[in-house]
Amino acid sequence: MNRWIELVMTQMLPWPIGVLVSASALSLMIGLIGLWALWRVRRQLHAVTDVQDRVNTLTNSVALLTDTTESCFRAISMQLQFQQSSNVRSAARRPATPPAEPPVQTPGSRKAKQRRVVGAARRGEAVAAIAAREDLAETEVALRLHVGRDQQTAEPKRYGSLLS
Repeated sequence: MNRWIELVMTQMLPWPIGVLVSASALSLMIGLIGLWALWRVRRQLHAVTDVQDRVNTLTNSVALLTDTTESCFRAISMQLQFQQSSNVRSAARRPATPPAEPPVQTPGSRKAKQRRVVGAARRGEAVAAIAAREDLAETEVALRLHVGRDQQTAEPKRYGSLLS
């Protein structure tokens, strides 16, 4: 073992100790710079994956929006074609008459419709069925149910024969 140490020391003697320390410090500095660069690249790669996730989400959202818009335009086109074909058939069968005016909604009929909608919902009918029967949009039925529920909570219920 001593022989190896002597051999190494004889090889190191021509080199001054300052050169060896400087070379060691330089190699340590290069290693630290390499580690710092590796750390920065790793952080950048994490940022790239986050951006890729966001872009994928955006791409899926745009695809869904595009599909929905296309199906909406297709449905509108089909409805317009149906109306045009039914108008052509009906115009050929009967003479042209002025369009009928829509019925005027009186406050009493609106209240009656509101009562019918709320009553049907209490009986457990589906919103779509109520909307079809009352000739309303489903969102309007939902709004009427919401308004009806708010009116019920605003007015306390009175039971019994002692009403004042």
